[in-house]
Amino acid sequence: MHDTIPAPAQADCLNAFGALRGGTDSDTETTLELGEGCNHFPPSPDLARYLSALLDRFIRDGTLSAYASRSQAGVRAAMAELLRYHLDMRLDPSDVFFTRGGTEAISLTIAHLAETGHDLVLPVPNYYAFDQCAVRWGAPVSGYYRHDGALHPTGTSPSTRTCLVEVLPNGVTGARHTLPDLAEPDFTLLDVPFQIGADGPQPAAIIRDRVHGIDLSRAALILTASKDLSLPGLRAAVVVTRNTKLLQHLARDRFERMAMSGDPVGEVVMLFYASLLTVVEAPVEQTAKRVQIAQGSVRRSGFAALPKEGTYRRVRDHLTVMAERFRRNAHALDGPRSPVRRVPGMEPAAGYSAFVELSTPQDGFLSWVARCGRAGLRLNPTVVHGGTSAAWDALYPDHQLLRLNLSEDPALIDRGLRLLRRYAAGQFRSDLEDRREVPHEKKGSTR
Repeated sequence: MHDTIPAPAQADCLNAFGALRGGTDSDTETTLELGEGCNHFPPSPDLARYLSALLDRFIRDGTLSAYASRSQAGVRAAMAELLRYHLDMRLDPSDVFFTRGGTEAISLTIAHLAETGHDLVLPVPNYYAFDQCAVRWGAPVSGYYRHDGALHPTGTSPSTRTCLVEVLPNGVTGARHTLPDLAEPDFTLLDVPFQIGADGPQPAAIIRDRVHGIDLSRAALILTASKDLSLPGLRAAVVVTRNTKLLQHLARDRFERMAMSGDPVGEVVMLFYASLLTVVEAPVEQTAKRVQIAQGSVRRSGFAALPKEGTYRRVRDHLTVMAERFRRNAHALDGPRSPVRRVPGMEPAAGYSAFVELSTPQDGFLSWVARCGRAGLRLNPTVVHGGTSAAWDALYPDHQLLRLNLSEDPALIDRGLRLLRRYAAGQFRSDLEDRREVPHEKKGSTR
């Protein structure tokens, strides 16, 4: 009986991921994954001490025993003040809504957009949640666009309203993508997954330039701390918007799902993160001043205190070392024997991801990727990063692209590149020969 129940619909990228991982070695000691979407640089020990003390305080003073935050208005006011300083734009406490991570914020926003009759225009590559939430909530995707703004219409009849989704920097490439040449969208969803690391222009300046041109009554900005702080298990994010309908949707969902319970640890993490961003981008001699401003903002809210100046300095130094690892690993991709090469226009400006092209083209790219997985090297190619087969074939017809994680230990990166070079040359171990085809791959496809 239960076998007749159809499986829930899911995005093409998740189907592709399942097909590529089928039959791969699950032993983490004998396999290596170069493209996992997780910051593997160790979290700051100073941050760990601060959060441990914070959690202990919240347990002892009853904060975690309360259903609703006793200072929600003050927390929003503090965040609005910190973001005003960081983004250089006027914000009110009512413009800020805390969520449990960026994925929840994406899901709730797309659910509201589907409810209000919007179709989506999504970047490719992108985080799987955009496509999956579109499928789950019934928001049609009318187009995909690549890093240089080229657009692939899906053929889906556009709705009366369109939402343009921009990820800044793109969560897979780490670069700022050129927007497609479209009429002014009815709504803009701007997701900022990380702001620290890599080379290129200062991400903070790029974000400020972008948000200054956005009408927040017809847009939403999502900010999250988990990737930059190497804490994916601690879900913390904020949605910034003046769209009253979306804010009402977020509040209604919070009431229905969580009985008005708050997330005080996540809220403080976001307050600390917003203040830390202003410290990271400023000259060292301005550290004391910026920390004092941030501490004053939070003190006036009546919420938990931010850490002392010394903690900010040590966390900033920790993040500087993290960014240096990203740069080191990015430069390893450009070595004379590297099996991959950069794609012009997709050089990472922030975060720990790079999207690169395989230097030696493979006949049947996805079958080759699956074979690598069975041989011990799990790779994340084009089709697992959102979009559809048709979109990838239209936008990147001659590219065999892989996501690589720049936060890995340099020794693992070097080992992975050696394996990638060997497998690209067809040097698989004979006992791992396996000619099973990957489902859904077109014959001769370069995806």
